[in-house]
Amino acid sequence: MQRGLLILVLALMAGAAAFWLTRSHRAAAQPAVLLDSMPELTWLRHELKLSDTQFAKISALHAAYRPQCAVMCRNIAEAQTTVESLARSNRAMTPELAAAIHNHASVQAQCQQNMLEHLYQTADLLDDQQAARYLATVLPHALNANSGGTTSCQHD
Repeated sequence: MQRGLLILVLALMAGAAAFWLTRSHRAAAQPAVLLDSMPELTWLRHELKLSDTQFAKISALHAAYRPQCAVMCRNIAEAQTTVESLARSNRAMTPELAAAIHNHASVQAQCQQNMLEHLYQTADLLDDQQAARYLATVLPHALNANSGGTTSCQHD
């Protein structure tokens, strides 16, 4: 009985050691990625083979857009919550619900406009071939960002 318990404890210790060794090795093998390094742009750099100068300019543009995007995402979520709350608390269309629906649509339209402006500004920093490929990739997502009543925010 004690021999079985000893084997179980040793196996658990070996498993824990293997887990921590694997985890630390994997963490050491990956470059340090801080929030400010914008890992969401990594695909862009590799897919479009951006120069360091292009990547620096796009990163700065993206960093400047992030706060605006966060505000728009929050506004969309709040507008969606208002529509849902009013729709659930009423049994008929009310002026308040109609206004909330219009506000929600307006907030989504403004977000989409801001996003498209950002995408076009980003494309302006690319050569013609890179810009065409970039826009072909991101525009379908930006143009469908608000379809189906989704409240998710799309980022490039």
